[in-house]
Amino acid sequence: MPASAGETLFLEGEPCDHVFEIRKGVARAVSMTHEGDRQILAFFFPGDSIGLPLAQYHRYSVEAATDLVHIRHSTRRWQESLARTCQDDTTILKSVWREEKAFIERGLILGRVGALARLSAFLIVLSRHLPPVHGLRALELPQTDIASYLAASPETICRGLKRLREMQIIAMPRRDRFAIEHPARLELLAEGIFE
Repeated sequence: MPASAGETLFLEGEPCDHVFEIRKGVARAVSMTHEGDRQILAFFFPGDSIGLPLAQYHRYSVEAATDLVHIRHSTRRWQESLARTCQDDTTILKSVWREEKAFIERGLILGRVGALARLSAFLIVLSRHLPPVHGLRALELPQTDIASYLAASPETICRGLKRLREMQIIAMPRRDRFAIEHPARLELLAEGIFE
């Protein structure tokens, strides 16, 4: 099933009736704080399953961050498949782990000191999930989403990307494409070791 960028797949608090398998594009987990602020909690990529019935109700909302294609499975069917395959096949358990890992990754990124270190760590994570096309990876996520995810302002993200380009660590021949030119230097920046 296709979903356009910005389309909601499910809302926080709704019953866990379906599991969504991302085939193409990027989805984002969103939660609203008690103060009404919108927070990006995680990004999901092709091959990820989201909305797993780990509770009776969804713990967060999910929207298409980019245009995407997904398959929607009934929770009942997913649970039956889980019961059949757990003994012989770890595919479904890997799905559970990948959904939880997305939240763990964000915590590890936010634990970095400084916006440039967080942005560098985020680009490394993106490079693991997004396949390169002609040496470039798509950066189709809105800067406001990246900023929310990294607990920074959009202006800080823009300045960070510019600084990484000036340092010749990344190349961005187009606004929505990037290539990591010096992975080792990006890793050092992600660790908070500045040149």
